[in-house]
Amino acid sequence: MFQQAFKIFGKHSFQHAIFYNNNKSLRFELAEGGTRTSRFISALEKSMKITKTLFHESKVLSVCLAFPGNNYLTNLSVFRNLSDLEIKIPSKSDKYNEWIEDDEWNRNYIFYSIKPHEIEKYLFGKLGAELGVSPSFWFDLYIFDTDLGVLVHPYDDRGMDVVGPNQNLIKSLYDQYSSLLLNHDKEIMDNWFDTN
Repeated sequence: MFQQAFKIFGKHSFQHAIFYNNNKSLRFELAEGGTRTSRFISALEKSMKITKTLFHESKVLSVCLAFPGNNYLTNLSVFRNLSDLEIKIPSKSDKYNEWIEDDEWNRNYIFYSIKPHEIEKYLFGKLGAELGVSPSFWFDLYIFDTDLGVLVHPYDDRGMDVVGPNQNLIKSLYDQYSSLLLNHDKEIMDNWFDTN
């Protein structure tokens, strides 16, 4: 599974700040200002709205969880949090790791399939991590549909990147949710997608 994902989206799309490594991609602002509670609610509502629009016809989705560490035991508490979120990593998951020379650590990847209705618990867990919401997890999260050709990366409560080869779908998302785009990078996105 990871080979197909890397081929379709590029290995760089499973790293950090993927908006800046992909042309014609989107960066959404999920929460801004306010209390931790209001930030979390805003982030969860916006991310659910965007992902439901993107994946409304998908029958199966794929997930990638990525994290550093020489072995999984060093992240045992995070795996317990995943369990508390009722996130079960199937035994048929596809695992991959690589040594990151600049960081001097191993980066681990776990790829597996989920049903679309399961997205909310993943978003809940990821977006709550920096806000102190429990249970939550700090692993990097990527949700994608290889047939559809689009990938989302909610990096924390502040934002979510959308990348992929399906430029028609990404353009329609730009048109529909332009008010939710991150202002800091909006000029870049307007240059890519605004045809007026």
